[in-house]
Amino acid sequence: MTAEIRRAVLTGTLVAGEQFSIRDLAGQLGVSHIPIREALRRLESQGLIILKQARSASVAPLSMADLHAIYRLRYELELSLAGSSAGQRDEQQLARLDALLESSRDRDPEIAWQAHYDFHEALVHPAANEWDDRVLHTLWVAAERYTHLVFDPTQITGAERARRYRTHRVLRDAALVADPEAMAEALRLHLVTNEDKIREHIFPLEGS
Repeated sequence: MTAEIRRAVLTGTLVAGEQFSIRDLAGQLGVSHIPIREALRRLESQGLIILKQARSASVAPLSMADLHAIYRLRYELELSLAGSSAGQRDEQQLARLDALLESSRDRDPEIAWQAHYDFHEALVHPAANEWDDRVLHTLWVAAERYTHLVFDPTQITGAERARRYRTHRVLRDAALVADPEAMAEALRLHLVTNEDKIREHIFPLEGS
C-alpha cells in the first residue's frame, strides 16, 4: 500500500500540492481507510505527504529549500560512509555491486529504478550501521520525487541509458580502491551534478 501511493507521488499521478480525500483514495484502491492512513503516516515521515485533517491529506509541494536540505544531509552522511567503504568489500559484496550496476540499465524502468536505489545503498553498505541506513533511506526516498522529475526511467533513450551507466561505473570503480578521499569526491561530483540538474528543472515548478 505504501509503495503504491509512493509510486503515485513519484510519477505525478498524485500532483505536488494537490489535496485529496483519504476516503476517496481508499475507494480507488479498494481498501479500508485504516491501511491508507497508516501508509500516509509513513510517507509523511519521509516528507512526501502532509496529513491535513482526519479525512484529507496533500502531496508535499516541490521546494528548493527542501531539495537543498536533503542534499546537504546526503553530502554530510553519504560521502563519509562511501569513503569509509572504499576498498572494504568482500567478493560477494563486489559481485552485488556489479550486478546492481548492470541492472540499473535494464529496459524495465521498475527494475532499473530499484537497482539504482540499491546501488547507492551498496556504495555505503560496508561502513553503514542500522541508524545510518534509516536516515539515508529517508533521504533517498525524499530525494526520489525530485530525481524522478529529471531522470524519469520511463522516458529514457538508449544514449541516455548508456550515459547514466557510465556515470555510475565511475562510482563502482572508485568503490574498489581503498582511497576514501577519491571515493568521496567521485560521489560528491555525482550528487552535485544531479542536484544542479534538478534545481534547473524544478525552479519554474516551485510552488506551482
